[in-house]
Amino acid sequence: MFVVLVGPKGSGKSHIGRILDHHLGVHFFHVEPLWMAYHAQCRASGREVNIPDGILAVHPAIKHALSVYDDVCVETTGASPEILEDLLSLSPPESTLVVRTRAPLDVCLQRIATRDQTNQIPLDVETIKLVHGMSTSLEMPAAVTLENVSLSEAEILSAVLPAIRRTAGPAWLERQAAKGHVARHMACDLAAPPSARSDDDSAR
Repeated sequence: MFVVLVGPKGSGKSHIGRILDHHLGVHFFHVEPLWMAYHAQCRASGREVNIPDGILAVHPAIKHALSVYDDVCVETTGASPEILEDLLSLSPPESTLVVRTRAPLDVCLQRIATRDQTNQIPLDVETIKLVHGMSTSLEMPAAVTLENVSLSEAEILSAVLPAIRRTAGPAWLERQAAKGHVARHMACDLAAPPSARSDDDSAR
């Protein structure tokens, strides 16, 4: 299973990815350090940064992770159609789960200003605002949308778990049982609040 978190910078994608990794054993592959390495290589060689070359430098590592791990999670803002399209091509549609993350611009800016910037590509405020607008206005189907202003871990898991189960099927539950995650699933099987819903459920 391939989980793709799509949302603006500061909407909590990395936080959510780590929650899925810790509680559900979905390997969170943090791609930002690879993009930072690509940017550094371009600066060192005097080349211009461009999206197609970046995809060629970064996405093979994600494809390799998909061959090593049963379940992988990555993140993207969705501001680049090329990056998003290529990410979605790395796994069959029936095995891919898109999760949208949203948060107001002021919340995102505050999070970005106060978080550890070590593994983050530095962006100025105007660029962050531009990316936020492009990401939030993106029209694409998603199994789950998380309005992530102050969601707890339990609320995030409650919203995402049903969609993961539908996407991954019985084999996933068997793997989870083998890893000892089933008790955590039961503890988080709560009714998802309005701010953290499965879009499939809300459409019924």
